[in-house]
Amino acid sequence: METNKKEIHLIIVEDQPVCRLGIRMTLGNSGINYQILDEFGTASQAIEYLEKNGQEVDLILLDYVLPDGNGMDVIQAVKRLRLKAKIVIFSGEAGGAILKQLLEAGVNGFMSKSVTPEEIAVVLNSVMQGQDYTDEGLMRVEDDLKDDYETLKSLTRREMELITLCATGLNTKQLADEMCVTPHSIENMKSALFSKIGVKSTNELILYAFRVGLIC
Repeated sequence: METNKKEIHLIIVEDQPVCRLGIRMTLGNSGINYQILDEFGTASQAIEYLEKNGQEVDLILLDYVLPDGNGMDVIQAVKRLRLKAKIVIFSGEAGGAILKQLLEAGVNGFMSKSVTPEEIAVVLNSVMQGQDYTDEGLMRVEDDLKDDYETLKSLTRREMELITLCATGLNTKQLADEMCVTPHSIENMKSALFSKIGVKSTNELILYAFRVGLIC
């Protein structure tokens, strides 16, 4: 599908800085003509912005779980303000029942947090052209969640401990001190985790932990 020629003015509503970074990187490699108007870590911040500048927003990339509420609060504000902004849920933690509720509320698309740049281009261009990306997106999110949780079952207690510690920003030596092992052992454990989960970096490892609920 050709990328949309019109510049898409969008906002990102996601409380995890590492997830916002991942979204920006994915967008940057997608070939989409876009401008990020602003980013928000809470529902209330996003709603306040929409009340003042909502008419300028074409698209909202919205996480479901937020510190002061959830994505439904933002969706309801969009409807209340009668904004034309399209809404795409960019989430890895919302289960099927929640996603169906969001679908009924008028969400225009769903994307897993493991979406590729090519896929994000398809989703956002479809949505901006008036073609909702819901059924296929919902199926993809649910499939990804199922795979993630199957992998989670295979992790040892020690591996889960390492993942949660990585999310705190500790370096290799600090991780080794916390887990009472050598730095070399930490590197070996991380390498094994990368292979088991199918990620290539610590940031991707943290994103996985966020999707499956190991970190909030």
